[in-house]
Amino acid sequence: MSVARLLCAASLIVGACSGHVRAQSVEDFYKGKRLTVYVGSSPGGGTDVYARILANYIGNFIPGRPVVAVSHVPGANGLVLANQLQRTLPKDGTAIATFDRSAVLHSLWENPAAQFAANEINWIGSLNIDTSTCVTWHTTGIDTLEKFLSQDVVIGSTAVYHANLLNSLFGAKIKQVTGYPGGNDVLLALERGEVQGRCNWSWSSIIGTRPAWVKEKKLNVLVQFAEQKHPALPDVPLVTEIVRNERQRMMIDLILTTQTMARPFAAPPGLPRDRVDALRQAFIAMARDREFMMTAESQQLEISPVDGVSIQASLARVSALPREVIIELREVTLGKEASSKMGKPR
Repeated sequence: MSVARLLCAASLIVGACSGHVRAQSVEDFYKGKRLTVYVGSSPGGGTDVYARILANYIGNFIPGRPVVAVSHVPGANGLVLANQLQRTLPKDGTAIATFDRSAVLHSLWENPAAQFAANEINWIGSLNIDTSTCVTWHTTGIDTLEKFLSQDVVIGSTAVYHANLLNSLFGAKIKQVTGYPGGNDVLLALERGEVQGRCNWSWSSIIGTRPAWVKEKKLNVLVQFAEQKHPALPDVPLVTEIVRNERQRMMIDLILTTQTMARPFAAPPGLPRDRVDALRQAFIAMARDREFMMTAESQQLEISPVDGVSIQASLARVSALPREVIIELREVTLGKEASSKMGKPR
């Protein structure tokens, strides 16, 4: 074959390949596809509620309009799903996940059980900047923060962080019953009187899943973990109000960084950049959509969206903290014994 013919053949192959690339636009990829939103908790809790409203709307804003479904992967307060997001879920844009924001802390302080890197995940966005609370049941008589910090209290937990902080930093006597697969299971235990309260419970989740409890005053809201008081909780003290020294303030400030990603959604690492961008753009467009907002309001869901780029930047900043600070936070939050079993962060 002549050189001219070889060059011609090569150009045809390149043209065909480039045509194939063009054919795989974001719209063409998603057309006819199924996008699965994986939820890292059992059905019925706040994480599930936010996942379902997103699943009902986000497909309308993704080029190609994929069908969107929800699947549950409960376990270890979101760690099971976060690990799958990094290691086994499809890295082509057909899988996104939402799980408890505290899973990110396990990645930052390098818990061996956290087999994912928070900085490597493609964060799509968060539907809310949240306020976390500690509450007790109305019949317990523990109706002030002072009582909560000074008396023996049994709470149900899917995440031990805030209770451990109160115990370690402020001398609380909170005993935690763990092992619940999801927040809804803790609430059933609370209603049955098996436990007296719950910490790490988002206000948005309270009003989204148990609005009747608020209306009927079945909950004592004792403290809020947030940088500013929630408008609905003007008389409930901030955890920062009981800080007594700079060490305590540093620990509290670190734990509050996850409040800005209260209802996070993420895609696996390695996802093509144009699909990451499309998912992020669809997320923000959905969160600003009038019909979406009306539905959220009807379900009493708080929506204050945070874009994925901002979450990515925040995690990069926190990841750069000195290792000794991360170790101290881990010890205070998990307890020294549990922290020592993890070894020192790299």
